[in-house]
Amino acid sequence: MIDNEHYRPMAVIFPRRFRDPCHGPLAAMALVFAGSAFLILPWPVLVVVPLLLTVAALAAGEYPANDFPQRHDKVLMGVLLLYGLSWVLMESGHGMGFKGLRDAWPIWLSMVALVALSRLRPSAAWLWAGLALGSLSAGTWALWQRIIEKTARADGHDPLHAILFGNLGLLAGLLCFAGLGWALTRHERWRWTLLLALGGLAGLAASALSGSRGGWIGLPLAIWVLYRGHGKRLSLRWRLALVASLLALLGSLYMMPQTGVAPRVHSAINGLQQYMAGDDEMTSVSARLEMWKGASQLIAERPVTGWGTGGYRDAMRERGAEGVQDASLGRFWHAHNDVLDAWVKRGLPGLLTLLALYVTPLWLFAGGIGSGSGERRALAIAGTLLSVAFIDFGLTYSFLAYPMGGMVYALLLTILWGLYRRLPQHDER
Repeated sequence: MIDNEHYRPMAVIFPRRFRDPCHGPLAAMALVFAGSAFLILPWPVLVVVPLLLTVAALAAGEYPANDFPQRHDKVLMGVLLLYGLSWVLMESGHGMGFKGLRDAWPIWLSMVALVALSRLRPSAAWLWAGLALGSLSAGTWALWQRIIEKTARADGHDPLHAILFGNLGLLAGLLCFAGLGWALTRHERWRWTLLLALGGLAGLAASALSGSRGGWIGLPLAIWVLYRGHGKRLSLRWRLALVASLLALLGSLYMMPQTGVAPRVHSAINGLQQYMAGDDEMTSVSARLEMWKGASQLIAERPVTGWGTGGYRDAMRERGAEGVQDASLGRFWHAHNDVLDAWVKRGLPGLLTLLALYVTPLWLFAGGIGSGSGERRALAIAGTLLSVAFIDFGLTYSFLAYPMGGMVYALLLTILWGLYRRLPQHDER
């Protein structure tokens, strides 16, 4: 590195007396914010996270970049770059101007967080604390809305609604459960274990009180991921106790009328039965099935280029006007399925980059789930659950059609990977 009176490293714009005590708290604030803000604050404030990490990295400028970027880093950043480009290029090609930038910039901004983390050494404790804080806040908020305000479904704050709020609460809860492997390795393990366990339960409660049924579909797979990471290291007594506790919790959520879980389940079953019987009444289930059918037929017409966001809406409205499908479906601007939505709007590039976005975390964290290090294992489980959860959410709703969805996914992914990649490998299997 050149260092003379004409050129100095960027980091030295901060005097040493400011740098040394500053970068640690800034990085800690960023991780706490990343874990909690997406549930309790409007999503655009998440831009603070990469900004704080960037300032912290500049303040800590003398730390080495930890062999960054390595092969895995390049793959991750390449996938994020291409996913964003699919939005920009395909929407522009369909006459939507710069509309694609609205969805691409949150994805690209998350790469800044990864680059900054390569020069920092923050403790993962701050991320786990943020996730627990956010999950507990969401669970408390959901209880307040359902019991005190008497809302039909807990929906958080604008611009969130019940589906987004419930699924994000479930995500935070699952990530809290992932952190239990890390908590049990701490000196104050019982405090951390209690905090994360309560955070996990609060996230499940927020999901249940929101009535967001789509997120519940993937719970068996999420539980299997947690068992693969944590279960084999527990005695049979602990395994049985946890299974009994989980069944008791799920049974309580179903049986208690205040949660509204039972009516939502019965409504979904009845809606499916009506659709299979040929009933024309539009329920939330039949509407989704009809939207999937319509999107699939549009994909068959333009499998490579797609229709663009505007073209998709126009085509769905035209189908309604022609009597091919219920006209009320034309008011929906996405297909209520992430794979179909990406394909029908952005063609083959949208589909392939979305699948890469889903698969990349599974590949990055696969080896760490069997790690002998509790910290590395917890981060690997969390990274895997992040992908599993968003695949689940995307089955019945276009979660990544919202810039907020892309921001939360990409930011948590880059932070989890940034913390994971610097840890030494143990006996991974």
